Amino acid sequence: MKTGSAKEKQDNHGQTRPMSNMADTAMKSYEQAIRTSFKLQEEAGRWWTSMFHQANLAQDWQRRLSTMTGMANNMMPLAQRRMEEVMDLMEKNSRTSAELLKKAVDAAQTPALAESQAKWMEFWTSSMGAVRSNTEAVSQISSKAIDSWIDFVRKNSEVTEVRAPKSL
Repeated sequence: MKTGSAKEKQDNHGQTRPMSNMADTAMKSYEQAIRTSFKLQEEAGRWWTSMFHQANLAQDWQRRLSTMTGMANNMMPLAQRRMEEVMDLMEKNSRTSAELLKKAVDAAQTPALAESQAKWMEFWTSSMGAVRSNTEAVSQISSKAIDSWIDFVRKNSEVTEVRAPKSL
């Protein structure tokens, strides 16, 4: 009987081993399913968080774009005024250049030495006056442009400072 009982034990042990393996496999599968569901929940949470942040991001971009549009609308008249002044200076320079060219041709065609010398002196005096006038005009346009830009920056930095506390 001893052999029979040993054989029964071996059969029972052989049957418990597959049951134990099945239980282990089921437990591993269950653990893996739980880990997968946790990962899915984490990813869903990250997705919803990113969606809320993107909504804020879209509002932030819209606010920034409207601020930039407002600044561009304020900047355009300033730049346009300076460009008009530059265009006026260019027109004045073209007229002055034509007059100086006429004086130079007239001085070059004068046959008498004393008269030619007087015309060349008038040409050089007019040329130096044109240089002085252009220098003053460019200096005025530049100082106006700098003043305009300083006012523009001050105004827009005040707008940014006023808007900044609202977004915080």
